[in-house]
Amino acid sequence: MKMKKIIANSMQEATIQIKQQLGQDAVILNSKTVVKRKLFGLKKQQMVEVIAVLDQDFEERANQGLKHVPRVPVLPQKKEYVDKPVKEQPDAAQAINLAPSSIKPTEYARNERHVGMLPDSLMAIDQKLKDQGLDDALRDQCLKGLLIKGAVQEEQIEKELEKLLTEMLPAQGSNESVIRSKYIVLFGSTGAGKTTTIAKLAAKTAIQHDKKIAFITTDTYRIAAIEQLKTYAELLKAPLEVCYSREDFVKAQQTFEEYDHIFIDTAGRNFKEEAYIRELTDIIPFDESIQSFLVMSATSKYQDMKAMVNRFEHVPIDQFIFTKVDETDTMGTIFQIVAESQIGLAFLTNGQNVPEDILESSPLDLTRMVLK
Repeated sequence: MKMKKIIANSMQEATIQIKQQLGQDAVILNSKTVVKRKLFGLKKQQMVEVIAVLDQDFEERANQGLKHVPRVPVLPQKKEYVDKPVKEQPDAAQAINLAPSSIKPTEYARNERHVGMLPDSLMAIDQKLKDQGLDDALRDQCLKGLLIKGAVQEEQIEKELEKLLTEMLPAQGSNESVIRSKYIVLFGSTGAGKTTTIAKLAAKTAIQHDKKIAFITTDTYRIAAIEQLKTYAELLKAPLEVCYSREDFVKAQQTFEEYDHIFIDTAGRNFKEEAYIRELTDIIPFDESIQSFLVMSATSKYQDMKAMVNRFEHVPIDQFIFTKVDETDTMGTIFQIVAESQIGLAFLTNGQNVPEDILESSPLDLTRMVLK
C-alpha cells in the first residue's frame, strides 16, 4: 500500500497530481485546508492538503483468482471524483477510481500496514479492533469500508463499523428458533464444558418452552460425566440412555420416539485424534434430523479454534457454541472464527449456573460485544 501527501492550490490541481503520481486507482483518504505563508511570512495563501493511497497489491491478488467472502463490503467501480469546496474536517474516501474488492480476509497480503496517515479516529478504531484480537486482514476490510462510506467522524464510525462487521458474519433468521430439531448433539474437545452446556439447553427447553425432553450420552470414557448428566436428568425428571454403539443409539431413538427433543452428550477427547472423530460418526448418524453444535472455549487460542474446525470438516457443524465467555476480555477471536468459517454462532455461556448462564447470540450481538 502506497501513500502520498499532496499540497496544491486547489482540489482539482491536487487530483491531477494524485493521478500522475499514484495512478487512476488511488483513493483520497482525507483532505483539509492549510495556510501557507509566502514572502517571508507577509502573505498568507490557502491551499489544499490531500492524503491519498494506492493499494498496489490489489491487482496482483485479483489476478490470482482469490475467492470472495460473502458479505465483505464491495468497493464501487469507476466512481469519478467531483470537485467540491474543501472542508475543514477530513473528508474520507473520495474516490478517484475504485476497483471492486474480491479479497478474502484470510488471504489478504501480509505486507506492512501503513495507517500513520489515517485520521486519528480511524487509527483509534484500528487499535481497538487489534486489542480485541482481529487480524490485519479483517481490520483492513473495516478501515476500507469506513473510508468508502466517508465515516471518519466518531459519531459516524460507530454506526458504520457495526454494520460492516455484522455483514461479515453469516446471516441468521430473526424469527427462527435456535433449537429446531428433534435431536441436539454437542461435540468438541475435553474441558470445553459440553455436559454443563447441554444441561442448560435442556433445562431452558423444558422449563421455558414446556417441551418433553430426554438425554442420550455417548461419553462412556468418564464415569463422572455420566453421573453429572444423570444428576441433571433427575432434576429435570427426564430419562437418560447411555449408548456404546450405533445399535444402542438406534434403540434409544426408538425409546424416545414420542419426545420433543433429545439432547445428546458426547465424549470430550483430544480433537487431534482421528479415532475420536471416527468414533463420533460411527455411533451418531449425522442426518437431517440431527442438529449439531461444535462447542469451544472462548479462552482458546485462535489457531487451536481454527484447527478444531478443520478437524471436524467431515462432521456437519450447524452452529457454534462458545463457553467461558466470562473468563475472557476479548471477543475478536470468536468473531474471526465465525467470519472466516461462515458457520453461525448459536449460544454463549458465561458461568456455571444451570440454566441461567447461557445466552442466544445473533450476528449483531457478537459485533456489539467486540466493539464494547
